[in-house]
Amino acid sequence: MQTISPTAPHGADAVALAPLTEWLNLSLGRCLLRRIGPGVPAGVPGWSVAPSEALHLLGFGAGGAGTEAAGVRQRLSAADEALAESRTTLPRPLARLAEQFSLTGLELRLLCLVLAPELDGRYGLAVGVLQDDLTRRRPGLTLLAELMSHTEVSAWDLRRTVHAAGSVASAGLVRVAEPDAPPVDAGYAPTGSVVAHLVAASIEQAVAATGAVLCRPRPADEPPLSAAETELAGRLRRPAMLHLTGGDSGQGWFRRLASASGVPLVIGDLEQVDAGPARVAAAADWAVLSRLAGSGLLVLGLDGLGAVERRQVTEGLVRAARHLRLVATDAAWPGSGVLLRAPAVTVAQRAAWWSSAAARTGVALTDEDIRRLAATAPIEPEHMTRSLAAGGADVALVQQAARDVAPVALPPGVRRIVPAYGWDDIVLAESRKDLLRAIPLHVLHAGRVLQEWGFAGRMPYGQGVAALFSGPSGTGKTMAAQIVAGDLGVELLQVDLSKTVSKYIGETEKNLERTFEAAERSGAVLLFDEADAIFGKRTEIKDAHDRHANVEVAYLLQRMESFRGLAVLTTNVKQNIDDAFVRRLRFVVTFALPDAAERERIWRRAFPAGAPLAADATIAGLAARLQIPGGSIQNIALHAAFLAAAEGGRIEAGHVLTAARRELTKIGMLAAERGLADDELVAS
Repeated sequence: MQTISPTAPHGADAVALAPLTEWLNLSLGRCLLRRIGPGVPAGVPGWSVAPSEALHLLGFGAGGAGTEAAGVRQRLSAADEALAESRTTLPRPLARLAEQFSLTGLELRLLCLVLAPELDGRYGLAVGVLQDDLTRRRPGLTLLAELMSHTEVSAWDLRRTVHAAGSVASAGLVRVAEPDAPPVDAGYAPTGSVVAHLVAASIEQAVAATGAVLCRPRPADEPPLSAAETELAGRLRRPAMLHLTGGDSGQGWFRRLASASGVPLVIGDLEQVDAGPARVAAAADWAVLSRLAGSGLLVLGLDGLGAVERRQVTEGLVRAARHLRLVATDAAWPGSGVLLRAPAVTVAQRAAWWSSAAARTGVALTDEDIRRLAATAPIEPEHMTRSLAAGGADVALVQQAARDVAPVALPPGVRRIVPAYGWDDIVLAESRKDLLRAIPLHVLHAGRVLQEWGFAGRMPYGQGVAALFSGPSGTGKTMAAQIVAGDLGVELLQVDLSKTVSKYIGETEKNLERTFEAAERSGAVLLFDEADAIFGKRTEIKDAHDRHANVEVAYLLQRMESFRGLAVLTTNVKQNIDDAFVRRLRFVVTFALPDAAERERIWRRAFPAGAPLAADATIAGLAARLQIPGGSIQNIALHAAFLAAAEGGRIEAGHVLTAARRELTKIGMLAAERGLADDELVAS
């Protein structure tokens, strides 16, 4: 008899697979030989395959059935003994699996037979022939019992083996591939973790193939831990079930803690897996690979699961925790585990991380540079080295690189704005401009004043910075928010309240929470335009709608206190803002309509230096006559430029006058529009 070995996966070469494929060939061949006899028709090409044809595909000769059967039985007995008794003949990944999960001889045989269709399509074809259905290429318990009949095992024995506590199924090594079929006929398949482990060149690659990542301890590259963290890291060396709080920062903190403890960590996020049974399977795969890697397991995304999925995942993690160094999740479930809350990262601690990263990368940063990065780039330590490598000693480039290496997804209703204005672009009274300039200083020096000097204990409404910009439309409130963000070197996140406020109870709070989290993770300035839509005064409760609205305001008060960044609120009427919010504001800046001198300065800055403004077009007359805000002046300049561009010439007095009339009509200043003379802009 001649046998052939299927092509080997790259994780195990043909020599290592030879004993396993020999055993599989003989096991399947013996059952196929039983089906050959008088009256058995040949297969119909394209429709069916006869047992003899399946035998031929497996490399068996065309000799007599009786002679073949005798030879197969003899060789199978020897191959089976070698497989069950001397596991050194197995491919190394499979031997590691059998050892780590303490598989019995029966479980090992079952796992190998279930793996067969993954090794070669011919095995799947043979399984389909044996089950008399070429579409069923996964062996069921009835066929598995027949394939192992030389061990005198029945389908019932296998069923009890598969469903026993600690079995190959409960351990996550095999799964039911046909859940709707009768239990003894349902096909079984290896789980994704087993296949990944068998074919991957390393355990890291196997973990990556299932959508997770294996983090090895790197204490030398990690920032130093505090004394309390060092003590806690020592406790992680004992088996534990942990539940983390603190979002992404909590996860990064826990990863550093595990690294300091010398514990490898498999990290998987269920939100990155397709909804449904795939998430339950993914969590089980990560538990198997964690056991094979001798690592801990961190599973994220439990809050996004449905009730049934969450129960199935958590039950599997409870079982896995008996064999792993630790199991941690980002959400707790009743009755098990210890809650771990990540400490808030202080500005001083983040500054120490940036300083350490700069020393490792050889980038020379001043104390002011470190302070600015610590206040405006709240990324994890592992991202700091990459940011510094990309930006060097240019802090603005480092800030941009930090946003690139750790991008933050924005929730619906939030728009990212890259600041385009500077301090020279805004026209305000010097007292108000000085007040605006103080806002970024409160952000940059918060670590020194609040934490080092102890002022944090005297801050009853939280340590974040909140500012209110009030005044008529077009007076520069949004521009000022951009200028402040630009001065800090961060982005501006503008909140569209029409997409944030929901009529459904609880949805507004969820939307706002995601918005605050995005701002905190990115270090961006948060801008609530027309904030009185949500920060407005609470009302007397007359119906359920009033009660719901007041709950939203109460939530905002609490969330603003815990927000550690800079939030800017704008409103046209300051009196519309709830008094409780006003008490929590560190800055209130009033934007008034500009006077004549300020309007003339705005007019002159409205036309860029490169704009071809005609010499005979003077704007002094309009500046003196039209009492309009800066936003309207900028609109007039823009419209005039487009009129001139369409005519292919310079921006003439007539273009500006036409644009001014259109803008006055738009904003309802009809009397002023009618009073404009045609020679209003002509130089005298």
